[in-house]
Amino acid sequence: MRRMLSKGKMVGILAALLVLFVIVGYADGGATDELEDVVIVEALTIERLATRSGPSTAYRETGTYDVKGEHVRVISLAYDHNDVCWVQCEVTYRNKLRRVYTGLKRFDADSFDVEGMPVEEIPEDKVKVTATSKAMYGPGEGYDTYESLTVDKGQSVIVIAVENDYAQVEWTTSIQSYRA
Repeated sequence: MRRMLSKGKMVGILAALLVLFVIVGYADGGATDELEDVVIVEALTIERLATRSGPSTAYRETGTYDVKGEHVRVISLAYDHNDVCWVQCEVTYRNKLRRVYTGLKRFDADSFDVEGMPVEEIPEDKVKVTATSKAMYGPGEGYDTYESLTVDKGQSVIVIAVENDYAQVEWTTSIQSYRA
């Protein structure tokens, strides 16, 4: 189920992300236009979604959403250090979208093509943030912002993904890990 990228391909992807990150100049800030080739996958939830900001219990808790029996948008899969599969999905809270992570066990795996989902591969190189930005739950103004959480100028982060000129970044403090 897990897909591995060659080191050369990973370096190429990282280089492209770094160039885009430097051009954009900030994390989770930019245009709000939609990607044209995005495939929307929805999956049926079989229980409430207890969520985190990233794919393991080391990440900040982001709430529990009572969406049992509903279809929610699934973005990607990610594996933690114990090889547990986490799902990045999208829920609505206070009329804003939130992209959060929860365990695959909370979905009916027969309701979507698990094998066909993109699997997140995490580069290890860090970049410096060039301007302080509010931390957001997703790539655009339709997404909620984290209360009292920013991505600060000079902070070292790992760029996980780029969408709509927004960078999903990850960082770890002495207390816990974050994605925004």
